[in-house]
Amino acid sequence: MKTRMKTKKMLLLAGILSVSAASLFAGSNTKGIECYRAELYGAAKIFFTQQENLSSVDQAERYYYLGQTYYQLTRIDSARYFYEKAIAVNPEYPFGYLGLGKLELPNNPKDAENLFKKAFGLAKKNPRVPTEIAKVYIAVGNKAKADEALERARKINKKFPDIFIAEGDWLRNEGNIGEACSKYEIAIHFEPSDKLSYLRLAKIYKKINAEQALQYLDQAVAVDPDYIPAYAEIGDINYDKGRYKAALEAYEKFIAVPGVPLTQHERYASALYFDEQYDKSQEEINFVLSQDPNNAVMYRIQAYNNFKNKNYALGLEQINKFIQNTPKAKHIYYDYVTLGDLQVELKQPEPAIESYKKALELDSTKIVIYDKLTTAAENAKKYPLAVEYYEKSFSLNPDFSLMSLFSYGQANFNAAAYYIDAQTIEAEKTDPELEAANQSVFDIHIQKGTQAFSDVITRKPDTHLGYLWRANISALVDSYNQLREKPMTGVAKPHYEEALNFMLENNPTGARNNDIISCYRYLASYYFTLNDLDSVAKHYMKILEIDPENAQANKTLELLKNHLK
Repeated sequence: MKTRMKTKKMLLLAGILSVSAASLFAGSNTKGIECYRAELYGAAKIFFTQQENLSSVDQAERYYYLGQTYYQLTRIDSARYFYEKAIAVNPEYPFGYLGLGKLELPNNPKDAENLFKKAFGLAKKNPRVPTEIAKVYIAVGNKAKADEALERARKINKKFPDIFIAEGDWLRNEGNIGEACSKYEIAIHFEPSDKLSYLRLAKIYKKINAEQALQYLDQAVAVDPDYIPAYAEIGDINYDKGRYKAALEAYEKFIAVPGVPLTQHERYASALYFDEQYDKSQEEINFVLSQDPNNAVMYRIQAYNNFKNKNYALGLEQINKFIQNTPKAKHIYYDYVTLGDLQVELKQPEPAIESYKKALELDSTKIVIYDKLTTAAENAKKYPLAVEYYEKSFSLNPDFSLMSLFSYGQANFNAAAYYIDAQTIEAEKTDPELEAANQSVFDIHIQKGTQAFSDVITRKPDTHLGYLWRANISALVDSYNQLREKPMTGVAKPHYEEALNFMLENNPTGARNNDIISCYRYLASYYFTLNDLDSVAKHYMKILEIDPENAQANKTLELLKNHLK
């Protein structure tokens, strides 16, 4: 009898003091209760299962929360078993009856009400009991009974924060987010150390105002630096913001707790990848796969890691396997980017082009994909395709780099060069339509390339590249005409002269000597077509001034010498 009276006094005192639900009857159960209330049921189960050497009150509480946890995990028989254990170890503990009432409510509402009355009778001054009863009725949609129970809780202590948390959860589940937030704020007003309310607010705000959500989480952690549920949210918010080091710091605290959801382990592995900790990321991937062998996300990141670690053949095998075994709806553009990158590294440019095209189908706004496509197309010597994707990239990013502009000009140069190939010319001789079509495409690439190199000069007039390559692409026109037995008009001559003058004035170390020689060589060829042999000799002599051992110049001058005799 003495024990019974002592237990009742403890319960009454707890109600009068209005301690928060997480700490009521808690003692050494506090952290487990926090995990349960934060919906971390796996962690809660492990925590309570490992608890030992508890008082009868704490033991009853432990069994009750094990029952609650198993209920959430839809293991109803186990839930009943632990509710009954809570009553057996301490018949005066009200929540065991409350748990059993919850189980009876769907099929035996009268029996449930009797069990709820029993629970309330054991702790009439404790507002948590009717608040928990209200939660049961809320879960089954019985608004009238829920309101009745909450009103009973208010009569005991209208400032009890868990009342407002219950109302907030109810409103949140019904989609009344603004009103739900107000309830959580009221709970904090009456109990500034109420960590669960901060957590609830953070979960709502992280989708609409991530920085505000972090502020709420910081407040929760300020109350309790070991409040583990907060760190999962801190990690997720920073992960989504691309702040991977901050995410890793939070995840490391969270995943240290056994039984937490694998989702955060997945994100931890991904954050390690983005933080360039590829080996450590793989270790975490191995852990997740040991728990969930079919985890597609981990197979994806595993392939990403192997690409970064230059294990190209293995990475290619893994990403192909991932793509083949994962529904298309779950593919992301970066899967195909990685596939293309691996194919490029393994000297497979044509398959890489197709991979990058698939990446574009999933996200056509990513400029990086166009850049990779141009590289793969150039590697595969598909220069018209490279030109096409340079132009698409430029339309998305008008502030494209000078190097991209120069490379675009070179792609046009290479595309035009196709039409001075001997086989191409031979095919035209018997096909006038092909000749006309080739002329049209050639002219387009010449025009685009010439304009690109002119734009390089405009943007960077103090470099030789624009001048030289504008001359080079113009020289293709001369070659095109010569090879088709048309007059060489010297289209490139003024451009080579301009490039030559620029380089002669900007060549203090001799770095441009080879390019200067190429200009002299073109000019010599031009004058040769005019039969101006003196000018030809003059330009080859200039080459020898730079490179006295130049074989072509020496041979040509020797021939000219004999000819002029």
